[in-house]
Amino acid sequence: MHLFIRSVTVKHAASAAAALQFAGDVCAYVNKTYQVNMRCGMEVFGHLRIHWLLDMDSADAGMAMNQKMMGDAAYQALLGKGKDFWVKGSLKDKLIRLPR
Repeated sequence: MHLFIRSVTVKHAASAAAALQFAGDVCAYVNKTYQVNMRCGMEVFGHLRIHWLLDMDSADAGMAMNQKMMGDAAYQALLGKGKDFWVKGSLKDKLIRLPR
């Protein structure tokens, strides 16, 4: 079992609520389209970071899903709508192996 975490920093506090709504829209699309359970949330203290979390059976399954998403025009268009929310260069991905 693996946990994928994508994090990004919100550019302005004034757009934090809209950015979190956008993150929820991304989750809804991914969950419906790929039949997964992606979740998202925002850090409570410190920097305005949004995190998307997704449990995966294996790293290979995650790579296969990512490959599909790269070719998904609707998903790519959705991501484009949120591009102005984020601090440039702040996107970070982590893949954590979990004990069974």
